[in-house]
Amino acid sequence: MKLWQPVFFVGLLSCGLWAQVAASGSASPAGTGAATALDAELSGILRQVEQTASSVNLELGELRVQKWKTDSASKRQTESSIDSVQRNLTAALPGFVTAVRSAPQNVAPGFRLYRNLSALTEVLNSIVESTGAFGSKGEFERLAADVNRLEAARVELGKRVESLAEAQAAEIARLRKQLVLAQAKTQAPAPVKVVVDDNAASKPKSNVRKKPKPATPQQKPKPAAPDQAAQSK
Repeated sequence: MKLWQPVFFVGLLSCGLWAQVAASGSASPAGTGAATALDAELSGILRQVEQTASSVNLELGELRVQKWKTDSASKRQTESSIDSVQRNLTAALPGFVTAVRSAPQNVAPGFRLYRNLSALTEVLNSIVESTGAFGSKGEFERLAADVNRLEAARVELGKRVESLAEAQAAEIARLRKQLVLAQAKTQAPAPVKVVVDDNAASKPKSNVRKKPKPATPQQKPKPAAPDQAAQSK
Protein backbone atom coordinates (compact mmCIF):
# COMPACT_ATOMS: atom_id res chain seq x y z
CA MET A 1 0.00 0.00 0.00
CA LYS A 2 1.15 3.56 -0.73
CA LEU A 3 2.52 5.61 2.14
CA TRP A 4 1.95 9.35 2.12
CA GLN A 5 2.08 12.19 4.54
CA PRO A 6 0.97 15.72 3.65
CA VAL A 7 3.67 18.19 4.62
CA PHE A 8 1.02 20.73 5.52
CA PHE A 9 -0.45 18.60 8.27
CA VAL A 10 2.93 17.63 9.69
CA GLY A 11 3.87 21.30 9.99
CA LEU A 12 0.50 22.16 11.47
CA LEU A 13 0.67 19.45 14.10
CA SER A 14 4.28 19.93 15.10
CA CYS A 15 4.76 23.71 14.93
CA GLY A 16 1.58 25.73 14.74
CA LEU A 17 -0.72 24.24 17.33
CA TRP A 18 0.89 25.83 20.38
CA ALA A 19 0.14 29.26 18.95
CA GLN A 20 -3.44 28.21 18.25
CA VAL A 21 -3.92 27.08 21.84
CA ALA A 22 -2.83 30.49 23.10
CA ALA A 23 -5.05 32.23 20.56
CA SER A 24 -8.07 30.16 21.53
CA GLY A 25 -7.82 31.34 25.10
CA SER A 26 -7.54 35.01 24.15
CA ALA A 27 -10.02 35.05 21.26
CA SER A 28 -13.00 33.84 23.28
CA PRO A 29 -14.74 36.75 25.00
CA ALA A 30 -14.50 36.54 28.75
CA GLY A 31 -17.63 35.13 30.25
CA THR A 32 -19.34 34.53 26.91
CA GLY A 33 -20.46 31.03 27.88
CA ALA A 34 -18.87 30.49 31.27
CA ALA A 35 -22.23 30.64 33.01
CA THR A 36 -23.92 28.37 30.46
CA ALA A 37 -24.14 24.76 31.50
CA LEU A 38 -22.85 22.16 29.06
CA ASP A 39 -25.67 20.25 27.45
CA ALA A 40 -25.57 16.47 27.35
CA GLU A 41 -24.76 16.32 23.64
CA LEU A 42 -21.68 18.55 23.81
CA SER A 43 -20.51 16.94 27.03
CA GLY A 44 -20.67 13.51 25.37
CA ILE A 45 -18.73 14.71 22.32
CA LEU A 46 -15.94 16.21 24.39
CA ARG A 47 -15.74 13.16 26.63
CA GLN A 48 -15.47 10.90 23.58
CA VAL A 49 -12.69 13.09 22.14
CA GLU A 50 -10.69 12.97 25.37
CA GLN A 51 -11.07 9.23 25.94
CA THR A 52 -10.33 8.32 22.34
CA ALA A 53 -7.35 10.65 22.17
CA SER A 54 -5.87 9.00 25.26
CA SER A 55 -6.36 5.54 23.79
CA VAL A 56 -4.86 6.54 20.43
CA ASN A 57 -1.82 8.02 22.14
CA LEU A 58 -1.14 4.76 23.97
CA GLU A 59 -1.59 2.67 20.82
CA LEU A 60 0.76 4.87 18.82
CA GLY A 61 3.38 4.44 21.53
CA GLU A 62 3.10 0.65 21.24
CA LEU A 63 3.77 0.55 17.49
CA ARG A 64 7.14 -0.99 16.60
CA VAL A 65 7.72 0.77 13.33
CA GLN A 66 11.38 -0.24 13.14
CA LYS A 67 10.34 -3.87 12.88
CA TRP A 68 8.09 -3.24 9.90
CA LYS A 69 9.19 -4.82 6.64
CA THR A 70 9.51 -1.65 4.58
CA ASP A 71 12.26 0.78 3.56
CA SER A 72 13.97 3.14 5.98
CA ALA A 73 12.51 6.28 4.42
CA SER A 74 8.96 5.02 4.96
CA LYS A 75 9.75 4.11 8.56
CA ARG A 76 11.21 7.56 9.29
CA GLN A 77 8.20 9.21 7.70
CA THR A 78 5.75 7.17 9.80
CA GLU A 79 7.71 7.79 13.02
CA SER A 80 7.71 11.53 12.30
CA SER A 81 3.95 11.47 11.81
CA ILE A 82 3.46 9.51 15.06
CA ASP A 83 5.62 11.98 16.98
CA SER A 84 3.65 14.96 15.64
CA VAL A 85 0.30 13.35 16.47
CA GLN A 86 1.37 12.44 20.00
CA ARG A 87 2.50 16.03 20.70
CA ASN A 88 -0.86 17.26 19.50
CA LEU A 89 -2.82 14.75 21.59
CA THR A 90 -0.97 15.58 24.81
CA ALA A 91 -0.24 19.30 24.44
CA ALA A 92 -2.59 21.03 21.97
CA LEU A 93 -5.83 19.06 21.99
CA PRO A 94 -6.58 19.46 25.74
CA GLY A 95 -6.40 23.24 25.35
CA PHE A 96 -8.95 23.21 22.53
CA VAL A 97 -11.32 21.03 24.56
CA THR A 98 -11.01 23.29 27.61
CA ALA A 99 -11.78 26.37 25.49
CA VAL A 100 -15.01 24.76 24.24
CA ARG A 101 -16.07 23.86 27.77
CA SER A 102 -15.43 27.43 28.92
CA ALA A 103 -17.54 28.96 26.13
CA PRO A 104 -19.97 26.34 24.79
CA GLN A 105 -22.13 28.93 23.00
CA ASN A 106 -19.18 30.56 21.25
CA VAL A 107 -18.63 29.40 17.68
CA ALA A 108 -14.89 30.15 17.52
CA PRO A 109 -13.60 27.62 20.12
CA GLY A 110 -15.78 24.88 18.65
CA PHE A 111 -14.51 25.58 15.17
CA ARG A 112 -10.88 25.54 16.32
CA LEU A 113 -11.39 22.14 17.94
CA TYR A 114 -13.11 20.87 14.79
CA ARG A 115 -10.25 22.09 12.61
CA ASN A 116 -7.66 20.47 14.86
CA LEU A 117 -9.52 17.15 14.83
CA SER A 118 -9.69 17.33 11.04
CA ALA A 119 -5.89 17.66 10.85
CA LEU A 120 -5.42 14.87 13.38
CA THR A 121 -7.68 12.35 11.66
CA GLU A 122 -6.08 13.13 8.30
CA VAL A 123 -2.63 12.16 9.59
CA LEU A 124 -3.95 9.26 11.68
CA ASN A 125 -5.60 7.71 8.64
CA SER A 126 -2.23 7.54 6.90
CA ILE A 127 -0.70 5.92 10.01
CA VAL A 128 -3.54 3.39 10.13
CA GLU A 129 -2.96 2.62 6.46
CA SER A 130 0.74 1.98 7.10
CA THR A 131 -0.03 -0.14 10.16
CA GLY A 132 -2.41 -2.28 8.15
CA ALA A 133 0.24 -2.83 5.52
CA PHE A 134 3.28 -3.48 7.71
CA GLY A 135 2.15 -3.86 11.33
CA SER A 136 0.36 -6.61 13.17
CA LYS A 137 -3.33 -7.30 12.73
CA GLY A 138 -4.11 -6.50 16.37
CA GLU A 139 -2.33 -3.14 16.21
CA PHE A 140 -4.16 -2.23 13.05
CA GLU A 141 -7.62 -3.18 14.33
CA ARG A 142 -7.28 -1.34 17.65
CA LEU A 143 -5.89 1.81 16.09
CA ALA A 144 -8.41 1.82 13.25
CA ALA A 145 -11.34 1.45 15.67
CA ASP A 146 -10.18 4.41 17.79
CA VAL A 147 -9.52 6.61 14.77
CA ASN A 148 -13.05 5.86 13.58
CA ARG A 149 -14.43 6.92 16.96
CA LEU A 150 -12.41 10.12 16.84
CA GLU A 151 -13.71 10.81 13.35
CA ALA A 152 -17.30 10.24 14.51
CA ALA A 153 -16.80 12.77 17.32
CA ARG A 154 -15.38 15.24 14.80
CA VAL A 155 -18.43 14.88 12.55
CA GLU A 156 -20.84 15.43 15.45
CA LEU A 157 -18.90 18.47 16.60
CA GLY A 158 -19.02 19.88 13.08
CA LYS A 159 -22.81 19.56 12.99
CA ARG A 160 -23.10 21.34 16.32
CA VAL A 161 -20.82 24.19 15.25
CA GLU A 162 -22.82 24.61 12.05
CA SER A 163 -26.15 24.73 13.90
CA LEU A 164 -24.77 27.21 16.43
CA ALA A 165 -23.42 29.46 13.67
CA GLU A 166 -26.76 29.44 11.85
CA ALA A 167 -28.65 30.30 15.04
CA GLN A 168 -26.32 33.20 15.81
CA ALA A 169 -26.54 34.48 12.23
CA ALA A 170 -30.35 34.48 12.46
CA GLU A 171 -30.18 36.36 15.76
CA ILE A 172 -27.82 38.96 14.28
CA ALA A 173 -30.16 39.44 11.32
CA ARG A 174 -33.11 39.95 13.68
CA LEU A 175 -31.24 42.52 15.77
CA ARG A 176 -30.04 44.33 12.65
CA LYS A 177 -33.62 44.60 11.39
CA GLN A 178 -34.73 46.04 14.73
CA LEU A 179 -31.91 48.59 14.58
CA VAL A 180 -32.88 49.69 11.06
CA LEU A 181 -36.51 50.17 12.12
CA ALA A 182 -35.46 52.16 15.19
CA GLN A 183 -33.24 54.42 13.10
CA ALA A 184 -36.04 54.98 10.59
CA LYS A 185 -38.35 56.14 13.38
CA THR A 186 -35.84 58.60 14.79
CA GLN A 187 -35.11 60.10 11.35
CA ALA A 188 -38.77 60.53 10.28
CA PRO A 189 -39.97 64.23 10.08
CA ALA A 190 -42.13 65.44 12.94
CA PRO A 191 -45.87 65.76 12.09
CA VAL A 192 -47.30 69.29 11.61
CA LYS A 193 -49.55 70.33 14.50
CA VAL A 194 -52.74 72.29 13.71
CA VAL A 195 -54.12 74.38 16.59
CA VAL A 196 -57.88 74.90 16.49
CA ASP A 197 -59.41 77.71 18.57
CA ASP A 198 -62.71 76.29 19.76
CA ASN A 199 -63.88 79.70 21.12
CA ALA A 200 -63.30 81.42 17.80
CA ALA A 201 -65.15 78.76 15.93
CA SER A 202 -68.19 79.10 18.21
CA LYS A 203 -68.65 82.86 17.64
CA PRO A 204 -71.30 83.66 14.94
CA LYS A 205 -70.17 85.79 12.05
CA SER A 206 -72.04 89.16 11.64
CA ASN A 207 -73.84 89.70 8.31
CA VAL A 208 -74.36 93.49 8.84
CA ARG A 209 -72.54 95.50 6.24
CA LYS A 210 -71.05 98.84 7.10
CA LYS A 211 -72.63 101.84 5.28
CA PRO A 212 -70.21 103.70 3.04
CA LYS A 213 -69.41 107.26 4.00
CA PRO A 214 -71.24 109.99 1.86
CA ALA A 215 -69.07 111.77 -0.66
CA THR A 216 -68.08 115.32 0.30
CA PRO A 217 -69.79 117.89 -2.14
CA GLN A 218 -67.47 120.13 -4.15
CA GLN A 219 -67.58 123.86 -3.15
CA LYS A 220 -68.71 126.39 -5.85
CA PRO A 221 -66.31 129.22 -6.62
CA LYS A 222 -67.26 132.54 -4.92
CA PRO A 223 -68.44 135.48 -7.23
CA ALA A 224 -65.81 138.13 -7.88
CA ALA A 225 -66.05 141.50 -6.15
CA PRO A 226 -67.29 144.54 -8.24
CA ASP A 227 -63.94 146.28 -8.19
CA GLN A 228 -62.16 143.11 -9.38
CA ALA A 229 -64.75 142.68 -12.20
CA ALA A 230 -64.26 146.29 -13.45
CA GLN A 231 -60.54 145.86 -13.54
CA SER A 232 -60.83 142.73 -15.53
CA LYS A 233 -62.78 144.62 -18.19
